[in-house]
Amino acid sequence: MQHIRTALAGAMLVFGGAALASAQQATPAPTPPAQQQSQHAHRPHRGRGARGARALLKGITLSDAEKANLKTVHAKYESQFKTLREQFKPTFEAARAARQRGDTAAARQIMSKAAPQREQMKQLMQSERNDVRGALTPEHQATFDANIKKFESRSTKRGARAWNKSGRAASQTPTSGSTRG
Repeated sequence: MQHIRTALAGAMLVFGGAALASAQQATPAPTPPAQQQSQHAHRPHRGRGARGARALLKGITLSDAEKANLKTVHAKYESQFKTLREQFKPTFEAARAARQRGDTAAARQIMSKAAPQREQMKQLMQSERNDVRGALTPEHQATFDANIKKFESRSTKRGARAWNKSGRAASQTPTSGSTRG
């Protein structure tokens, strides 16, 4: 019995010492939001839209003048996009809450009411795209136009898929003769 107590006391000392040592390690101080923002200032787009913006410029090596022109274009539209996102935020949060409750009918209804807002965002994106194209040299504009065609064909394919109730694309539904394993 004495050996068990000694072993337990030793184990407690080891684990307690490890806990104290890890508690005393210096943690990095959180960076203020202003510094975080300045670190990412060179990336005007974030999230899903950033992938689309990068896809449109794929294969294009920008000159310094084009980079400066693109920064000007992005700065021009940045405040407008921010304003629209803030306007849409309550609508999208309500739709998200409905989906999380499992009320897909309410989520669809909320999103259908937001169609004018989405159309407004689409028009603003098209205006920015046109200005970006205008900021490029003629040879880069040809590559940009080809990238737009690729991007739009992928998005129409993605949007054209009809989903059935089981969550599969309609083209993926099993035939009547197939069995599930």
